[in-house]
Amino acid sequence: MDSLDILARCYPFHQIEQREMAPLLKGLAPHPYKRGQAVLRSGVKQAETLSYLVEGSVELRRSFFDRETIQAGEGSALQPLDYLLMSEGGQILALDNCSIVQVARDLIDRSMAVSSPRDYGVAALHETDFSEEFLVSDGAVAVDWMSRFLQSPLAQHLPAMVIQQLLACFTSEDMARGAEVVRRGEVGEALYVVTRGMALVRTDAHSVFQGREFSLLPGDYFGEESLVADTLRNATVVMEVDGTVARLDREAFDQLVRPYLIPEADDAMMERSLVASSDAKLAVIDVRFPMEYRRDALPHSINIPVPLLRARVGLLDRQRQHLVTYHGGRRSELAVFLLRQAGIEAYLMAPSGHRFAQVSLAKANY
Repeated sequence: MDSLDILARCYPFHQIEQREMAPLLKGLAPHPYKRGQAVLRSGVKQAETLSYLVEGSVELRRSFFDRETIQAGEGSALQPLDYLLMSEGGQILALDNCSIVQVARDLIDRSMAVSSPRDYGVAALHETDFSEEFLVSDGAVAVDWMSRFLQSPLAQHLPAMVIQQLLACFTSEDMARGAEVVRRGEVGEALYVVTRGMALVRTDAHSVFQGREFSLLPGDYFGEESLVADTLRNATVVMEVDGTVARLDREAFDQLVRPYLIPEADDAMMERSLVASSDAKLAVIDVRFPMEYRRDALPHSINIPVPLLRARVGLLDRQRQHLVTYHGGRRSELAVFLLRQAGIEAYLMAPSGHRFAQVSLAKANY
């Protein structure tokens, strides 16, 4: 079988109509690796590509004694090697002379955004049944999803005791392939974690994600933004294969998780905000729309409306602390959450009644 034929069976290419595959794969060429050569290593920043094994075999080496062979076109090789390394750790070495195709991540995103709508019970899935070995290479489903979840940005902000309480509050729900877990436009009432199988996030064409689709593997979570901002769901999530999700209801989320995701600034930071223009380590952000911002902007604040925050988060100085003003209400809380999920130290400004709250107004400069 041709190496690009094997690539066409891999995730997420198996979702794309065959007639749309040819222009997508045009120009992609397998890169040869010699026996023993390192293909990927955990802890090393990867390029903006995903690596697919299309010929030969590689070895996932978690440790000297813990190794697994991966063969092109089978089991775990039907997903990007990067995903496997992300969940398993270690390094991936060429077990014999093999070939890897590297595909730009943005190319995949574009292809999924323009691909024709289709029923996800497609022939490619029937031809190649995605077994548990595809989803979790060592078969230890519970250990795998939990390990991945505990390394997530959400769990990293929670104390160990809270995580124990959180796991105890989860309820498990088995879902059939094609079942909708959440639907765009509905009220968000729970946080979900994929514990078995794989799910697909379908975004709206008019949203900030412009209709792109994203995969969710065991340990990935979703639904938290609508709980934080108290808004309707902004995407639909469907199961790509039979699987299981863990559900955390809103009441438990608000009690256990929310306080740690949106921390409020302490007195020292509030006092620093009074002289933010001379504090190189602190930035004050207002996430309201420009018309609102002009009316009563705080001195030294920067206006970045929430819809633009995702696009600009990569431009923010990660060496600075970020203080989000209270004016935006739920929008401000969502902004703190989004910044902290992106690895940026962010806090919510205390309400106007705080003794160090900024009370003087400033006009925005344009």
